[in-house]
Amino acid sequence: MTQEERREFLDAIRPKAERMAGQPVRFRVYTLNNEGGWAVLVGHLMAPEGKTLDWSKSKDCDPSLDKMLWVVAKKAGSGWHVEEMYICSPEPPYWNLDPEVAFSRPCGIYTGLEITGNETAEQRCRAHLARKRRVQQ
Repeated sequence: MTQEERREFLDAIRPKAERMAGQPVRFRVYTLNNEGGWAVLVGHLMAPEGKTLDWSKSKDCDPSLDKMLWVVAKKAGSGWHVEEMYICSPEPPYWNLDPEVAFSRPCGIYTGLEITGNETAEQRCRAHLARKRRVQQ
């Protein structure tokens, strides 16, 4: 994504993240992949400059657990629409993707998301699609 596209994406997902967190947020982005009108973001929520996030304002967040941000969004028309969002996931959601849902999306959005020491979510997606093609033949 270009800087402008990235800003557009983050601005589109921010309202939902702020509703879920119960306060204004910024994003720390570790991974942002996009392909075929789909995008996956892995990162963390942060408070606005000079402030601290108050996790007690968020719904369903255990203050003592890790808080990974996971977003799956689809571009429709001129904007991005959130399909999935977890703001305080203690484990990476891509470890347990539902193949029938997640792998109907472009596999490239899972690039670099390691599931095991030798397998990524993208590889699992491509293997799933290859098995599906073999069964259909």
